[in-house]
Amino acid sequence: MDGTKATIKPALAAVAAAVCAAGAACAAQGKPKAVVFMLDGCRADAIENAAAPNMRKLMDGKWQEGYRCAWSLSAQTVPDAISSSAPNHVAIATGVTTAKNCVTNLGVQMSQCDYKKYPSLLVRVAEADPSVRALFMYGWPADERICPHPRVEAVPGSAVAGKGLIARAGVPCAKDVANGAEYAKRLSTEKAPDAAMIYLDLPDHAGHGYFGGEGAGFYPYRTSYLKSIAICDAIIGKCMDAIAARPSFKDEDWMIVITADHGGYSNTHGLLGGHATSIPLIVSSRGVKQGRIPGTPKNYDAAPTVLRHFGIDVSGFDLDGKAVGGEVAQERTRPLAEGLAAYFTFDGKKPSNEAAAGPSAVLCGRTKSGAAGGILEKCLIVANGAKGAPGGVLLKGSEALKFENGADFAMTMWVRMDAPQKADALIFGNKDWSSGNNPGIALCASKCTENVKNRGVVFNCVTPWGRKRIDIGTYDVEYGKWVFYAIVRGSDGVARLYQGAPDGTLYFISEDVRDIKLETSLPFHIGQDGTGRYGATFNGAVDDFALWTRAISHGDVRRIYEAGRKGLPLGDLLKGSPLP
Repeated sequence: MDGTKATIKPALAAVAAAVCAAGAACAAQGKPKAVVFMLDGCRADAIENAAAPNMRKLMDGKWQEGYRCAWSLSAQTVPDAISSSAPNHVAIATGVTTAKNCVTNLGVQMSQCDYKKYPSLLVRVAEADPSVRALFMYGWPADERICPHPRVEAVPGSAVAGKGLIARAGVPCAKDVANGAEYAKRLSTEKAPDAAMIYLDLPDHAGHGYFGGEGAGFYPYRTSYLKSIAICDAIIGKCMDAIAARPSFKDEDWMIVITADHGGYSNTHGLLGGHATSIPLIVSSRGVKQGRIPGTPKNYDAAPTVLRHFGIDVSGFDLDGKAVGGEVAQERTRPLAEGLAAYFTFDGKKPSNEAAAGPSAVLCGRTKSGAAGGILEKCLIVANGAKGAPGGVLLKGSEALKFENGADFAMTMWVRMDAPQKADALIFGNKDWSSGNNPGIALCASKCTENVKNRGVVFNCVTPWGRKRIDIGTYDVEYGKWVFYAIVRGSDGVARLYQGAPDGTLYFISEDVRDIKLETSLPFHIGQDGTGRYGATFNGAVDDFALWTRAISHGDVRRIYEAGRKGLPLGDLLKGSPLP
């Protein structure tokens, strides 16, 4: 006996068949099983920068034969609470946000949720079929309030991890290692859980500086933080192996969900602006489609996705989350030159204040030597003009550009700042920067956001008529170093801000900007706002600047970044030159 008998009642099986017939992700491809891993404090971009082969295997659809994966590295936390653990833990488990679960911040508030009206996904699965075994494993004591139900076995980490195991594990949060090992062990027994949620705390500990001895930081280049992700990936990998080793595995349809409660910035995470709200969502099963989930799915989509997998009709549950996996983005390869509106290397001896005679592409010559091996030697120095007049570079004719889907665009460039900027100087933009609520976009060189004291690089945009101002950032500035920046807004309404360091770390944060107001009557400027008269002009170096009237892919951004690090400007990529 493996604990899977009669997992779906006949009525639930009929619902599952109806879902399949409707063309969505199928649920009835074997006995449904599921496990949800929540990585506490895991940024989305950490998945790319850390050693995470098991999660990558899932995302690539290469875990087991017949399994596919719908995934997103632009998923978001709950929108109506700060990005802390309590409201997001409850949201992941229940599928509803703070407006319904009433958990706004601290763990002590987690008992305030009406778990009878909004029970956890484990409770719903167990109540739908009494034969289902449900297991909840956690390490944060406050989480014990999430599954108050006699049919859900709740296992705190301390109950599994004895002193000997903690010593042998040799890492903080040994309860994570112990819980993973315990879950994997149970999968080979008669009491194997059919549905489980497992919370792993280690990334949060590393971000706050409690692990690794390197200091705090939710950064995808910080060694301790990346190591914490790698350890979690190894825990998940052992569970994946245990699942695949089950004698009845071929007759089962497993769903593995991985998401996070928040990311972070510096040593904190109770904020907005992308760093703490941009998280991963990975859904692997036989029934989902393979590819990227479009838009900005939410961590609280986990509950309805698992419930659909078990064939449970959620239409009467009043959930905020939506089942994902039935739709993926239709990616297509497009030549980099397509939609390129302006490209400048600024290699001329006297850069004109009119960088282009029109919005057509201008391919400049390649610099043969430079600070980054080829492209970062001769560059535009944007500073105040003669007699203190505002400087900056006008992209003449750019006010007439037409963008795909009304607001799709992409921008890439390398930037060097040698000193803090005065006021909120713009690196690039087409809005009147006298107010961030004006239409258009701005990449600001010296701005603070929320409770972050660092003045760094922020992307600003606004929804129509100033109804909602959005500031994505802040990115730290390393003075005297060349740094890569990119902004991409795609047809699914997601804006992504990238920063790439010379050492090879490319990280990114996302935001939903579906109704962004991009076009204005003002032209784009480099080093100034759209008026060209803003009081603070950017004082720094810019090189290899490009602007597209369409979105470019994540792979394109990485290719341009990696080429620049190795000495190739975008112009050479446009000519088809191979990467070094």
